Amino acid sequence: MMSEVLQRSVSIGSKGAPDPVDHFLERHLLYRKHMVMDPSCLFRVIAEQVYDSQMLHHEVRMECVRYMFRKRRSFRRFVSGDYDEYLWQLELARTPGTMLELRALAHLYRRNIIIYKPFDLGRLVIDRKDYPETLRIFVSNRGHFDSVLEKSDIEMAAIAQAVAFKMLYKHFFRLPDIDFAVEWMLYPETFRWGTDLEFDPLGNVIRLLCRNGRSFKLDRPENTRCILANYRECPFHNPNIKLGRYMMSCMRRFLERNRPPISYMTAKSLDPYMYRNVELSCLNKDIREGNNSNVYKGDYDFKVGAKCQVELEAKRQLSVCHIQAINEDKSSCLVFVEGQGKFQDVPYKNLHPPPPSEFQPWDCQPKKRFSRNRRNQLRRIKRQRQKEQWQRQMNQRQDFKETDPGPKKQSQPTPPVKCQVESRPDQQISTVPSVPQFSTPPPQAIPRPVFLPAPPPLFGPPGIMTHQLMIRPPGPIFYVTPPRVEAPTGLMPLPFVVRNSSVMINSVNEPKPPPT
Repeated sequence: MMSEVLQRSVSIGSKGAPDPVDHFLERHLLYRKHMVMDPSCLFRVIAEQVYDSQMLHHEVRMECVRYMFRKRRSFRRFVSGDYDEYLWQLELARTPGTMLELRALAHLYRRNIIIYKPFDLGRLVIDRKDYPETLRIFVSNRGHFDSVLEKSDIEMAAIAQAVAFKMLYKHFFRLPDIDFAVEWMLYPETFRWGTDLEFDPLGNVIRLLCRNGRSFKLDRPENTRCILANYRECPFHNPNIKLGRYMMSCMRRFLERNRPPISYMTAKSLDPYMYRNVELSCLNKDIREGNNSNVYKGDYDFKVGAKCQVELEAKRQLSVCHIQAINEDKSSCLVFVEGQGKFQDVPYKNLHPPPPSEFQPWDCQPKKRFSRNRRNQLRRIKRQRQKEQWQRQMNQRQDFKETDPGPKKQSQPTPPVKCQVESRPDQQISTVPSVPQFSTPPPQAIPRPVFLPAPPPLFGPPGIMTHQLMIRPPGPIFYVTPPRVEAPTGLMPLPFVVRNSSVMINSVNEPKPPPT
């Protein structure tokens, strides 16, 4: 009885497959892994089974085109029409793959092919003894391709998926008691029979034992992080809060209050007995978010401002462009071609999405908007800063007036000017407000002695002249008599004249010049 409880079969993590074809395959220990409904489904299947990643579907498509170009003689007879045009269309992401491309990829990667159809257990399409591996592919009646996995493949994939998610949530995020949370959310009947606790020599709980034979190691607070917004409110991670000898982690408190700390999709991915189609879930979620946010998702539903590729009629090649405008009927659009550096009108059908390696997804996060209280607060802060700046300027002017040593003239306030108009019953006399007058100190000229070499006289040794310069400041002129500076011994004083003045100052023993 105990062994039957401990043993679990690997499931797909859903309540039940809605498609009867899936029920038919499950009865024969087969599992159909669904692919996203797009033209690249065949290349996604091959990329996943050959490279273990669906993200390389574009590279698989290009390898198929190059291989079919080299093997022209082998595949030319299966194509009706121009073979080069067929390969050109196959490079585009909107062209779906067919059985011809499946055969080409089988020979390219040296794989045998087993094709499954609805209510059919499969048949070998390509069987070569020198091909070591076999690809299992399901083809629907509409030409859609899906992967078919055996039960052994599902068991290995479930374990690998659980290991990857556990490394992320347990060792990177360091969530406490993550194994206990997965068991509580997915298998609640485990704890209905009762549990026991195991303690270490220091009295700390280290393990939880279930009556059905399962046990879970409990984490310590020093090795984990709190899942609450504020760890100070968590008794498990905050040592200042003492609620007793035995303290449960914040993860277990959430579970006992029937509040799942993680999503059920994450719990299924962490369980080694469940395999979840993570790629399909993520792609469908991205498509829904893109449709709700009206952003470009890298497909043929182009948006204004998207960076894509355009097919020019003059040359059979793709050029990088940026969409500027799109007609309402989506017949033509205006694009900016990077290679040519100009705007050009092109048909809408000539636009193609960029390769997945060059595509940069748009930001789907909604822009944060300030609330009304926040906007009012910012306005008050702005007005307060402007007021403080104006007050600081007025204080600087007042300090300049008080520290001014020059003479000040009492400036009388200018009386307000009254403007009288013709007396009318609907008009009144208006008064112009007075303009404040700020008195500034008059500029002053500061004389300084400058000694310049004088020209040699007719008789005697050369001498040096002394000259005092008067610098004329801007504004009204105020003339100040400079102090007498005696020339050094043996030097001749040079006269100086202040022009444009009613007062002329001359040196000693010098005749006055005629008035100008």
